[in-house]
Amino acid sequence: MLVYERCLLSWIGILVRRENGFGNGPGFAPDEYWQTLEVAHKQAFGYGALTWEWQKGIRSYLYPSIVSVFYTLLKFASLDYPEVVVATPRILQAILSAIADYRFYKWTGGRKWALFLILTSWFWFYSASRTLLQTFETDLVAIALSVFPFKTGKLSYYEQEDNRWIWLAVLSVFIRPTSAPLWLVLGMYNLFTTNQGKFHFFKNYVPISLIAGGSLVALDTYMYGRLIITPWEFFKFNVLQDIGSFYGTHPWHWYLTQGIPAVLGVTFPLVLWGIISVLRRHKENKIGVVLLTAAVVHLGIHSCIAHKEFRFVLPLLPVLLYLAQDVVVPWSRKAERWQLYALAAVILLGNAVPAAYFGSVHQAGTTRVMALLREAIPDNRSSVLFLMPCHSTPLYSHLHTNVSVRHLDCSPPPPGRTFEAEAFFNNPGAWWAEEYSARRPPALLVMFDALRGRVESLLENRYRLIGDLPHTQFPSGEVGASVLVFARSEPAERGRA
Repeated sequence: MLVYERCLLSWIGILVRRENGFGNGPGFAPDEYWQTLEVAHKQAFGYGALTWEWQKGIRSYLYPSIVSVFYTLLKFASLDYPEVVVATPRILQAILSAIADYRFYKWTGGRKWALFLILTSWFWFYSASRTLLQTFETDLVAIALSVFPFKTGKLSYYEQEDNRWIWLAVLSVFIRPTSAPLWLVLGMYNLFTTNQGKFHFFKNYVPISLIAGGSLVALDTYMYGRLIITPWEFFKFNVLQDIGSFYGTHPWHWYLTQGIPAVLGVTFPLVLWGIISVLRRHKENKIGVVLLTAAVVHLGIHSCIAHKEFRFVLPLLPVLLYLAQDVVVPWSRKAERWQLYALAAVILLGNAVPAAYFGSVHQAGTTRVMALLREAIPDNRSSVLFLMPCHSTPLYSHLHTNVSVRHLDCSPPPPGRTFEAEAFFNNPGAWWAEEYSARRPPALLVMFDALRGRVESLLENRYRLIGDLPHTQFPSGEVGASVLVFARSEPAERGRA
């Protein structure tokens, strides 16, 4: 029965995650391509784009290397068709997230409401198959929590502890050092409650950290060609030097007032209910107290960092949903049948609406344009210019054609200077004149419709529109409602015009 349960739940999880996992859906954050797929594509196929983070050494090569292995298998099997190259990493990530879903279910003691909450979470559905570092980090956190030695009573104190969580915690910190506050709290709790003896730290923490951390330092040192410890480099650039503020700042309360409510959606009241229950019955709910403490410390530290994003909340999702199911399950045992169906319907529909919109409509143009470009590129001598804000689209990982590609640089500039993308949008004509006065302009141009009016003189009699793809119903700034693709007109065509 146990084997049947695992197989059934695994297939359900993979099917749910796979629905958003074939790569032609809307984009979310540039990092799902630029911090994983582009790096892996360069490793496997010899060409790809590396951002400034990979020059400074603040990212670990672990996750891109995993994707690179699958790219390499496709390459040697002659199956590296563009559509397959695009879909494979997302299917791989969907499987990893399905495993994390199953481990979350087992962590809760096999509670059906827990499985229902994790499978219907709109933001996890939206993110679970994406090759974001935060997605992989969340998978590791969920799996590690499922084997973490929580002490729930006197008998459990004498049970043998599972130290696999330490390995997973080290991996998650190297993938994204942002998970460190969570593990700091849980690690301290474990040291104070362990039954492994007073030398537990030296017998388990130290050797596991040295082996796992040392292996990842060795991998990154080999890939970068110099001794490098990526978590330290990440901390140095993003915290000490506050480079993240270059990409936007938010008030300290943003996670509490916007980030978490948006990510949780309709389950937010259930999480609040769970938090209140923990505070009221803290002596009876030891696991809840530990998890809530870890979440508060995690959020408190991250709230002190100026740059904030919705995806940064992802690693807390298993923790928060655990608190929610911990109150829903006892309530469900006493509730009327109609109440159970009503709650399930509200959760399902409340998550289905944002999942459907964000998973199929919002920000769709920047990913779907890549298929159009693959068809429009005549040969490997062609060239494409992306006149868009920072890393708006994928690149070689979705083109899978070794053509000349130019995009506006968004690397943090030296003090007192501006970055290239800002300089372009301030004066497109001057930038174009400097860039293409002495050489042939690109064969294809990609831009948002918001820019078209300012570059009309550059396009007139030189380029023709070949694609207009809907992108978002909420354009803002330089991000328009649709993505436009222009092809350079041949001299004969311009003469006829």
